[in-house]
Amino acid sequence: MNAKKGIYNIVFGILGQALTVVFAIIVPKVIIEYYGSEVNGLLSSISQILVYLGLFEAGVGTASLQALYQPIAEGGKKDINCILSATNKYYKRTSKLYFAALVVFSVIYPFVVKNSLNTFLVMALIFFGGLGNVVNFMYQGKYKILLQAEGKSYIVTNITTIVNVLINVGKIILIIAGFQVLAVQVVFFAFNVLQMALFEIYIHKNYGWIDLSVEPNEAAISQKNSVLIHQISTLVFSNTDVLVLSVFSGLKVVSVYTVYNYIYSTVLNLFNTVNNGLVFYLGQNYHKGKEHFVHIYRVFELDITIFGYYVFTVIGVLTLPFMNLYTKNMTDYNYIDKLLPVLFLTIQLLSIARFASNNLINIAGHFKKTQSRSIAESAINLIVSFLAVYKFGIYGVLIGTIVAMVYRTNDMIIYANHRILQTSVISSYRIMIVNILTAVLCMILFYDKIHWAGSYMLLIGAGIVYGIIILGIFLVVNLICNWNLMKTNFSMVKQLIKRKIAG
Repeated sequence: MNAKKGIYNIVFGILGQALTVVFAIIVPKVIIEYYGSEVNGLLSSISQILVYLGLFEAGVGTASLQALYQPIAEGGKKDINCILSATNKYYKRTSKLYFAALVVFSVIYPFVVKNSLNTFLVMALIFFGGLGNVVNFMYQGKYKILLQAEGKSYIVTNITTIVNVLINVGKIILIIAGFQVLAVQVVFFAFNVLQMALFEIYIHKNYGWIDLSVEPNEAAISQKNSVLIHQISTLVFSNTDVLVLSVFSGLKVVSVYTVYNYIYSTVLNLFNTVNNGLVFYLGQNYHKGKEHFVHIYRVFELDITIFGYYVFTVIGVLTLPFMNLYTKNMTDYNYIDKLLPVLFLTIQLLSIARFASNNLINIAGHFKKTQSRSIAESAINLIVSFLAVYKFGIYGVLIGTIVAMVYRTNDMIIYANHRILQTSVISSYRIMIVNILTAVLCMILFYDKIHWAGSYMLLIGAGIVYGIIILGIFLVVNLICNWNLMKTNFSMVKQLIKRKIAG
């Protein structure tokens, strides 16, 4: 049953993220061509602000998820209800705080960032952009966490995918039809209300036993404040670049950053989806014996690293020829830069390297013990970015991110192995170093070599050819350097096929 859930989570997650990637490519292009780079930069900046406002929710989600794993594995509905009751109580309080903060930011932000747009328009864009999250926190946040803990992330993904498709199709139609940008944000809010209704219907139909009126078990989510510190650090870290550039370099530079970042961040979301689709299995097996868990963990660590490094290497190779086609009609600013794909790729490789260890820290509940390390990462990013942006501009903020990630990725790998698994770190470093060197080799061989791809069809053809070659390189290298874990992968696939045939 767990294998089935994992497969559903991955398949539907990849489908949902594939659609997200498509729209993340199309919608900014339409916005830039119809509204201009400044509006695109503004909308990107607003998105980052709304992520920061999401700090009001941060902590309780992850803490509740970690608390739910054991009672779900044991089938304790009473304990589940008590945890959900506490989660619901916190989310209701969150929605009120979020709404108040949204109003304040809507009023203040237009006077902070330099732009030539109407002040009241900017206020309205922020307000309607964030109003959907008020609905999310009030009604559906707790249900999403329950579904994720049960291994049913595919339900969350499917509902979110349906609503996202409707939102993006609506945006494109309105923009091309000549509507103002405010109408686009209002449509975004309207479909968020639809998403709430879909979650309510599913939960009512399949979880009639849920009772949020029971005594809340607030002790179960007592680590939410420590998780909050982690979330604050993560959000500061993840969104520093856009905010620093919007203040010191202007919205057009923000637009350049976000166009490149759309490519890499949407693909990273694909891995978050795959990760979220499988992490419930790690969480539910964490309490079933160390030797058994370590074996599962090592296989997961290898697979997510190979998959992530392979896909991002292909993306790195294809970024420049894609940008040449994508920005052909964007004439108000120069979007082509040979160094940016390399810097963005470096960030993503470091991010993938910490997926497994970050999962383990969360599952083990080591939030308080690692919060100072998370704060240090954000501090390094902020300091280096602020110092470097004056001299290096957009490169400076990316360098700040890389420096911080080098520190924290190594720290997380060492902590997860030594402090939680109590094993050697050699296996984790072998997996990471082997695949980093493989990615570097592929970039040396293939980067900036697809000058002949003068159309999207030719670029897709090039992507297929280069993708097959790069996949072959990654598989051969890992078969040589990580044979034992690769052999386990083959055994697991063989067993799965046998079960499928027998079933």
